[in-house]
Amino acid sequence: MAQVNVRVDDSVNEKRIPFEVAVDPFYDSEHMAILERRIADMKAGRNVHEHELIEES
Repeated sequence: MAQVNVRVDDSVNEKRIPFEVAVDPFYDSEHMAILERRIADMKAGRNVHEHELIEES
């Protein structure tokens, strides 16, 4: 618990959080456009591939 208090004190004293915050690239507008095109293709019956399921014994 002492380590947590030290981190909080450091954060308050330095006026910052002790880690980097980054945007999840999954939600990038370019990636979302690709996903939307793929979904439209699947709904239109294009680029749909079926695979056999492998069952564990």
